[in-house]
Amino acid sequence: MHNRTSLQRNDLLTAAGVWILAFALFVRTLAPSLLWGDSAEFQTLAYTLGMTHPSGYMAHILIGKLFTFLPFGNIAWRVNLMSAFFAALAVAQVYLIGRLLNGRRAAALASSALLALAQGFWWRALIAESYATAAGFIASIWLLILLWERTHKWGFLFAAGILGGLSLGIHSTIVMTAVSVLIVMVTSARTKSAWTAAALGALLGAACTLAAFLYVDANDPPSSIYNTVYRPSLSEFGLTESQFDTPFERLAAIFPANHFWDYYFSAPIEEIHARLVEFVSLLPAWAFVLILLGMLVLFQRAGWRDALYPLAGFLLVWGLAVTVAFSIFREFYVPAMVFLAVWMDAGASAFLDGLDGLLKRIPATGRVMRTLLVGASSLTLVLLPFWDARADLQSSILRGYPEFVRRDHIYPIFAPDKAIQDARKILGRLEPNAILFTEWDKLYSLVYTAEVENTRKDVSIHSAFVNEKMRVADSALAYIDANIDERPIYFTVLSPELSENYQIEDLGGSLYRLRRK
Repeated sequence: MHNRTSLQRNDLLTAAGVWILAFALFVRTLAPSLLWGDSAEFQTLAYTLGMTHPSGYMAHILIGKLFTFLPFGNIAWRVNLMSAFFAALAVAQVYLIGRLLNGRRAAALASSALLALAQGFWWRALIAESYATAAGFIASIWLLILLWERTHKWGFLFAAGILGGLSLGIHSTIVMTAVSVLIVMVTSARTKSAWTAAALGALLGAACTLAAFLYVDANDPPSSIYNTVYRPSLSEFGLTESQFDTPFERLAAIFPANHFWDYYFSAPIEEIHARLVEFVSLLPAWAFVLILLGMLVLFQRAGWRDALYPLAGFLLVWGLAVTVAFSIFREFYVPAMVFLAVWMDAGASAFLDGLDGLLKRIPATGRVMRTLLVGASSLTLVLLPFWDARADLQSSILRGYPEFVRRDHIYPIFAPDKAIQDARKILGRLEPNAILFTEWDKLYSLVYTAEVENTRKDVSIHSAFVNEKMRVADSALAYIDANIDERPIYFTVLSPELSENYQIEDLGGSLYRLRRK
């Protein structure tokens, strides 16, 4: 039997302090306003309650709506704040998970600091996206499972099940960790009440996700992905209007029936190798050494069930990130980093225990000296993440943004409202009741400015392309033909089929007016 640590009052207070500090850091460096691409989509649809791109993210959208009710900051900033909240929650829960897995307090603090200050995790805590939220959910479910194992109170399983069911509308990476939960349940759940609690919680969470979908589906604002992308371009999705007419037909479109496992190892071998090499550089070398040590010693420190939990979850999430053909793959590292941080905790705890044991065997080392040396080593481990992130921390405190934000152009530092201003320039040039087609990256910055900022609610805004072929869908051409005599049609980007079918007037500034030939 392994000694299983229970949480003390001091642990809860420390975790609360960790959350406050991490949240304060993320708020200090939070993206101040509207962004582009997927982030602008979440910022818009959390406010208007419209459906997002697959897989819908309906639970994420409704949680984001709660943040829009805050009485301070602009709407886009409030939705960004959701990422900061859940990222800080993940950081705090990593501390508690480490303690429950027999980790030392210093090691748990070091692992929390490592997670919070890792650039890949930090910057996704600053923008409206689903990855920081997924990390928070993964940590919450893991913590609840550990609490159930140690107390056998069915309420923890019920709560974990609810979060698992809700994760269907948050992000697929959370769903992947259901394998980890099943491993624990199959090997540890000996009572009917445990299985009942987990199943009822999961069913309730899934029912809430379905209810969220039905509500968002029925709400169907002009900003919904249905209207900005799907309905004008149904032919590119292999659909007709009659096949996109009911909520469950739309659900099938948002949740495509592709075999999930087909995504693994869909990237070329050369690309997989390059990603593996890059991944090793994402964290400092000392952290990776402790992480590898932690992966091994966790089996001894916590038992094989608790050690398998992070291993199964990590391999599924991280394995998808390094092998999938998606151009966006680094984002999947964010939820996987929860597991890395806990492994670092286990490795750091084993190192400190080993050092303490070694010093005990040296006759010349007294108790006071041993305490000082172990204490100094513990403090060093806690401070190492801060030392590695010192440039970003200094910049954050003095200027309000870490260096990597400026380096990677994550958000415009010196022109916070650039996305809105750029969108206003385009919208201001359009005639009344216009239809505008644009590329995905600009789509929702335009929709946000038109709908949320109430700049041009008379304009219908759509995505020009819906896949990598960069062609206008046949159904979109039919939509244009049906409206071109009554409504002005504009594009911000061209494709060959447009010049083949229409006269194109170049208005300058990447804006084009279509007319019949």
